[in-house]
Amino acid sequence: MKVILLSTLISIATLPVCAQLSIGVIGGYSHATQRISGRTFSNTEFDSPNPAIFADAKYSPQWHGGVIADLGLLKGLHIQPQVLISSKGLKEEEKRTDEHWVEGTYKTRLIYLEIPLNLVYKIRLGPGKIAFGAGPYFAFPLSGTYKDNGKVIDPSGRVVSEFTTEQNIQFDDYPGNGFMGKAYKNSDAGVNFIAGYEFKNGLLFNINYSLGLTDVYPKDPEVRKNVYFGISAGYQFRLWRR
Repeated sequence: MKVILLSTLISIATLPVCAQLSIGVIGGYSHATQRISGRTFSNTEFDSPNPAIFADAKYSPQWHGGVIADLGLLKGLHIQPQVLISSKGLKEEEKRTDEHWVEGTYKTRLIYLEIPLNLVYKIRLGPGKIAFGAGPYFAFPLSGTYKDNGKVIDPSGRVVSEFTTEQNIQFDDYPGNGFMGKAYKNSDAGVNFIAGYEFKNGLLFNINYSLGLTDVYPKDPEVRKNVYFGISAGYQFRLWRR
């Protein structure tokens, strides 16, 4: 949080000396998951006397889009703040035994208002510039859904029933009683790494890695941190040049 605040103050302080200012739009695909640690199970979390067995968190297809600004500072050095609507989440597979074998797939989607603030260095190469950099991000949840698809299988291997449930996710740092897999905290923060290419006509293409540093899950001792690989395309137009 201190790093985010310091970076924001630096960007504001340097606005009067910016060599150029551009704004534009950006969006693309996010290959998202969560890093999960400290997971435990209790019998009360499921409608079964036996705890579930979850595979490792898997990646799920998500998206991001919004606006980008480019503030030129010293030669080659730029600050690039963004304001994005960013979809994050993961997919998990559940297996548990009861009188029958149960298999299910859980998909979590979290929609955030995300604010990355990247410090970028650009080098001329061919018809444009190659750019690479890093910086903090901070995100506020807007909405979220939790979807469960599964089937119940009897000992002979016959599918007895299939089920699908979907519900909205509660965002609360201290949620009430109930299955906590459907609750997440009110904020997310981390660091973002980017590399890309910018053409003279304003087109840009980026790849980025977003690494969450804060726990977004309210149930101790389990810890969940958002992670995604992103591919973006965008367009910028120059507003001002000194």
